[in-house]
Amino acid sequence: MLYVALPVAMAMNRGSTGASIMRNNPSLDPADLGFAVDAALVYTFVLHAVSAALAIWFTVKALKGRRWARVALTGYLLLAALGSFTSAAAGAEYYWAVIPTDAIHLVMIAVLWLPRSARRFFAVPA
Repeated sequence: MLYVALPVAMAMNRGSTGASIMRNNPSLDPADLGFAVDAALVYTFVLHAVSAALAIWFTVKALKGRRWARVALTGYLLLAALGSFTSAAAGAEYYWAVIPTDAIHLVMIAVLWLPRSARRFFAVPA
């Protein structure tokens, strides 16, 4: 849900998105700000759509007991958590999305690996 919420919030508040872009790129010509906001929104929507699709696909496969999917989902979640630092670095106005999303990522990784039942579920069949 947060994968969708961030790009929507950025699109709904273009002024805040533009302010964030200008704060992080002070040498940007203000005449180019509109294009920069549009480019940031397209990038964010595409990135989050692909991320949501990957997360759903890996999760469905992992729930079917595919060991490769557990490893792939773990790798994806780690990369997504690291990538979220880009949003956090863009400004505190994005913390509302970054912090809970990263918390969910960490909980998912823990659930995939820590419980004995998860280890048994993904164990090699005898």
